[in-house]
Amino acid sequence: MENNDKNNAEEIIKKMIESSKIKAPENLKYRIMHQIETEKAFSTQKINEQASDKKATGNVLKDLASIFGTMYAVLAVIIATAYFIKGSEFLFSIQFWGSIVFVASIFSLLWLISRLDANLKEKRSSENLHEKNSTY
Repeated sequence: MENNDKNNAEEIIKKMIESSKIKAPENLKYRIMHQIETEKAFSTQKINEQASDKKATGNVLKDLASIFGTMYAVLAVIIATAYFIKGSEFLFSIQFWGSIVFVASIFSLLWLISRLDANLKEKRSSENLHEKNSTY
């Protein structure tokens, strides 16, 4: 008899649980898939933005090191040549310092142009990215 009571109690509990279950709406699968696709799109866009930020920072340092490294190499050659040809007194002359300032300003302008070019490319790529995202 105890076994029969247990079975009845279990069946009553099962019926109560089944009656309390909420039925899922018909479009639930569509809504879940749409949510997953939306989250993927946003996470991909965030990853792309982070990658472009890291890339831009790396390019700034790379440009800075390459351009100014070359400038210092050119300046070292100019200083060594001036020292061996004209002597140590020429290193204190106005002509020598004028040429040093001229070379430094040319390389600085080159670096400025490269930075402006990189910024223009970045703006164009971000505009293209926004246009692609807005078409979806």
